[in-house]
Amino acid sequence: MPRSYSVGEFADELGVHAQTVKRWCRNDDLDYTRTPGRERRIPYRELRRLAGDTRPTDRVALYARVFSHGQKDNGDLDRQLDRLTDYAHDHGWSVENIYTDVGSGLNEDRCDLDSLLDDVQDADYGRVLVTYEDRLTRFGFSFLKRCFDCYSVTVTVIEDETDKSAQEELVDDLIKLVASVTGKLYGMRSSKNNRSSTPSNQR
Repeated sequence: MPRSYSVGEFADELGVHAQTVKRWCRNDDLDYTRTPGRERRIPYRELRRLAGDTRPTDRVALYARVFSHGQKDNGDLDRQLDRLTDYAHDHGWSVENIYTDVGSGLNEDRCDLDSLLDDVQDADYGRVLVTYEDRLTRFGFSFLKRCFDCYSVTVTVIEDETDKSAQEELVDDLIKLVASVTGKLYGMRSSKNNRSSTPSNQR
């Protein structure tokens, strides 16, 4: 989750009085949310904005993903990284970090995606490069992009056209999704049938 601060914590970070921060909030000079207990929470990006701290967009991280180990063994992952690296160098950007995963874009528990999300908070780069949106995630790309935006990190998609091989991967993803939902529904139905077939206790 994106980092946020209470009014007191935010004031301490900037070296100002808490009443000053409250006044900024009242005057809409700060973006903030409220907890269910009505406490103000100020996002990390506001601290970076007021501190004049911006990420260097000429320093980048690369993220690449393939669906299967067969694709990795076939060189698909290396080709993605080569395209991303070439794109960075063509724009005069330095590559600071490289993240790679093998697995479905539906899987949220990917090792290097988790590392990327953990690192972006204090990253020394200001841009993440991916070949296609679905390399980062099959669904919810806009949501992830907003998370990166909170830390002043830009996500750049370098390819405009649809990846033909990704269409086959999408079919596999959808099959897995349908199988997962079907399995859960079957499990719920079996559990319900077992309960209904259990004799009730005699009085």
